[in-house]
Amino acid sequence: MKPFFIVVITIFLCSCINGQRSMENASISKVDYDKKYPIISFEVNEIDLGTINKGENEYVSTFFEFTNTGEKPLVITKIDVSCGCIETDYVKTPIMKGESSKIKVVLNLNRISGYFHKKIYLISNAEDTYEELLIKGSVKKDTL
Repeated sequence: MKPFFIVVITIFLCSCINGQRSMENASISKVDYDKKYPIISFEVNEIDLGTINKGENEYVSTFFEFTNTGEKPLVITKIDVSCGCIETDYVKTPIMKGESSKIKVVLNLNRISGYFHKKIYLISNAEDTYEELLIKGSVKKDTL
């Protein structure tokens, strides 16, 4: 009878320990779920430059303005572009909660003719790590 009693107590203690570990794992996942992230909020994510006269302009610049509406500092880790005709410039330091910044986009018109539809790909530590921005318009040759 004694060995049976010892086996029952051992099983009971093991199940209590496993139950406690399950509760610890549940609280860890709850903490991960509640984790605060930076959130990048753009005023606009698409800019239409309209028709641009190539003879009057060699380069055209515009800006994408955004705010970090999240709880943690926002860091832009990389910006890629869909065309070699685009150059970008942006702040490389963290953007704190509530702060705003902008991404400068410079379009080289010597490398474009007619309608264009170019994408800028932004990678950051925000909750949505990948953002896609669009710049479009039409380049008209100067007719003299």
